[in-house]
Amino acid sequence: MTTPPDLSLGNEPIIRNIKNGIVVPIPSDNDGIQPLNCGVLTADLQHVEESITWRDGRTFTLPPRIPEPAEIEQRNGRYMFAGLLFGHFGHFLVESTARLWAYQRLEKEIDGIVFIPKVQRQTEHVLNVYKPFLKMLDIEAEVINQPEPAQFDEVLVPQQGFGMFGMIEGLPEYRAFMRARMGVHIADDRARKLYVSRSQLPQQRGGLVAEELIEQHLEAEGYEVIHPQKMKFADQLAAYKSADFIISADGSPLHMAALVAKPTAKIAVIARRPDVAAQFELQFRAFCDIETVTINALKQHWIPNNQARPSRMSYGELDFTKVYHKLKEGGLINGNTPWPAMTDAERESLMADLEERQKIGFKLYAPPA
Repeated sequence: MTTPPDLSLGNEPIIRNIKNGIVVPIPSDNDGIQPLNCGVLTADLQHVEESITWRDGRTFTLPPRIPEPAEIEQRNGRYMFAGLLFGHFGHFLVESTARLWAYQRLEKEIDGIVFIPKVQRQTEHVLNVYKPFLKMLDIEAEVINQPEPAQFDEVLVPQQGFGMFGMIEGLPEYRAFMRARMGVHIADDRARKLYVSRSQLPQQRGGLVAEELIEQHLEAEGYEVIHPQKMKFADQLAAYKSADFIISADGSPLHMAALVAKPTAKIAVIARRPDVAAQFELQFRAFCDIETVTINALKQHWIPNNQARPSRMSYGELDFTKVYHKLKEGGLINGNTPWPAMTDAERESLMADLEERQKIGFKLYAPPA
């Protein structure tokens, strides 16, 4: 497998059965920094290429180092390899769940699921954070996050069935698994209009300048403002499953919303980074048959003083009037008064508040000529 796995319709996805397979995590002294040498080895120490994690058409993981025999823990049982367990919620959704499609086929045949940690810190804590999410997929098998090399009686290695960039539409089997299982026991009795806010995220997460003003405009339209990082997974799913209207800046919560949104829902994605919103267009179309309303209304970027270009830590400043018109045209709001632009005084005050909250100075990004 020297090229990314084929996710197209009509191709039977691969599940490799490796007798006495060895699961090898990244070395304990690697703090999640590339290159990430990890994956599955056969009993005769050959790399199982289906265990590679792919990203943007390139290998995100490389073949693992060969462990010494004394390093290898011996474990009984038949386990399904699930790849890297990310701590970051968005990467967990898009990359750590990417092989779970095979659980539908293997759940009666395996003793458990084995992840390997993306970062060799707090491995049990990270797993415990995501166990409730896995429960909502009706995964009853034991799930482990293996920090040291381990040899199992059998390791079943499904190909990656979902991922970032070119893999965002997922295998048909992955989409079917998620739509059939994700949140099926959760009632859809929450608010019908949602604005998914980033305004209360912790430091270094990035967002929109003056997002509080957007919240005020949308609350006047009957929207409930939610902060997903403060909600249990079940409550997040209930919110997205119930909603007839969802407005959000591009970000991790939309990956979850795409798993359960109603095909009749209207979804608006406010771009805060160039080209990222297109990923959500593809995902919602593939998973829900929804054509999103994409709003490209960025006027400028505010970036940390110690950075040279926009990143996940930067803040986008929007043309509020353009946002209003796009939402109005898309049928997501009804008000007849366009949203006014920020005044210079408002911008200065809001940026000062942002710098105080983030404990870092910001500067206006000047793109290269």
